[in-house]
Amino acid sequence: MTERIFDDAPLLGQLTANITSLEPCPQGFRVTLDQTIFFPRGGGQPCEAGSIDGCPVTDVYEEEGQIFHILCQQPAHRQGVECRIDLEGRRDHMQQHSGQHVISAAAQQLFDNPTLIARIEEETSHIEFAQPMTEEQLAALQLRVDEVVAQRLPIRCTYHTPEEAARLPVRGKITPHERIRLVDIEGFDLNACGGTHCPDTGMIGPVRWTGSKMVRGAFRLYFRAGQRALADSLEKDLRQLRLGALLEVESGPEAEEKITALHTRAAFLEEEVRRLRQQLLEAEGDALVHRARPTAGGVAAYRLLEGWNNKEIKALCDRLTKEHPILLFLACRQGEDLSLMVCQPKQMKGFHPGQQMKEFFASHGGRGGGSALLAQGMVPYSPQALADFEALAHSVMEE
Repeated sequence: MTERIFDDAPLLGQLTANITSLEPCPQGFRVTLDQTIFFPRGGGQPCEAGSIDGCPVTDVYEEEGQIFHILCQQPAHRQGVECRIDLEGRRDHMQQHSGQHVISAAAQQLFDNPTLIARIEEETSHIEFAQPMTEEQLAALQLRVDEVVAQRLPIRCTYHTPEEAARLPVRGKITPHERIRLVDIEGFDLNACGGTHCPDTGMIGPVRWTGSKMVRGAFRLYFRAGQRALADSLEKDLRQLRLGALLEVESGPEAEEKITALHTRAAFLEEEVRRLRQQLLEAEGDALVHRARPTAGGVAAYRLLEGWNNKEIKALCDRLTKEHPILLFLACRQGEDLSLMVCQPKQMKGFHPGQQMKEFFASHGGRGGGSALLAQGMVPYSPQALADFEALAHSVMEE
């Protein structure tokens, strides 16, 4: 079996080893070593990037107690090959994984809230707890985690038989294996885990929450530890400075108060805008009826609208055709498109919006369709397309 150097020397970044087996595989070559610093993916943690004899390692996994390394090319040597890992990536994994153990243990001890799932992700890691936590509980959890980190408690990894592990006060469930790997945070927590960990809790560094939400009935808490947490804190500080300058305030509480006031004001203004747009839409409709020309069975009107959306135009059509025997030709430029709508009430005969506009959309490279009462769609905007639509409307109004 490969000697697992990373258990006792997690910060060792390079090692000379011997290749004990090498065979082709779909991903390249599968290699085993007499000793390794490469952590096999598992325990919610990915493997590190690195190289063996200069060949990039794309994957490391464990199978029946043996550690396999996947190389994208065949190494030139078998004896005395140099193994290197991304030590910065290793340190990051250690900080996130050890931080997760401290968070989970503290939540269990403080609130009897067990961990269901934990994931060490590339940007932000997360833990799913059985029960939701209040803001007060999250604050208490933060203080307890900070306290454990400051105590610099030793962290050790040991192997046990299933029978031995069953007699120990292990937090959480133990997945059956021939050898059980336990991570012991001295005097604080004992948990079965396969991940890499810091030598002591002090190396974890700061731990900070970045968000939370309910997922499938579980409370998911997002966090960052170590250098990730420091970078996140710096970004938050800079963001608060930018926000303070934008709002012309000097502190976080002042910013929160002003944002709350602006949010309330925005809601009022949105309602006021909605009301005024409704009034404007009604006035636009009245003007259309006033300018309408007589046609077969009623009147007809054409209008190029500015600044309206399709929902508002449809509402205008619905109201006018309900109240008047009117055939409407409405156009509205929306960016690079020209939105077109033709509508009439049931009692009007002689013009079929769907049939007429189907040909118009096709001939102008657009899309749309309709019925005997309503046709709508879009064509690429051009002065010619707008002129053609206006000409169609006037041809009907002049009949």
